Amino acid sequence: MSGLEFTLKNHMTLDKDLTPKKDIMHITSPRRGDVIIDVRHPSEIEDMPLDCYPDNKVICIPFFNLPEKARNLDRETSYLVFCGKGIMSRLHANLLRDRGFLHIGILKYTENKKAL
Repeated sequence: MSGLEFTLKNHMTLDKDLTPKKDIMHITSPRRGDVIIDVRHPSEIEDMPLDCYPDNKVICIPFFNLPEKARNLDRETSYLVFCGKGIMSRLHANLLRDRGFLHIGILKYTENKKAL
């Protein structure tokens, strides 16, 4: 069971070698310079683009392309992963972290953002 993970009460996760991993932060307000990865389906992005973050670059990489496209991303850049409900962003933020990306967060839905 090499891929088995155990979750503790404090929301820390243990890798197969029992090394603790930090949970990925949920962010409601990106910092200037954070790059937002929008993993929604292209039709969702077209219907509701993330144009309410003028200080942030938004790159659209649908969830089904992110595993392949991740190799072209800079591992030192601060990324926030976004999807409509948070499930795909959580899954893909974990994927990026597991592939060695150092600064990963999840951009959460907020009521006060017009585009959301």
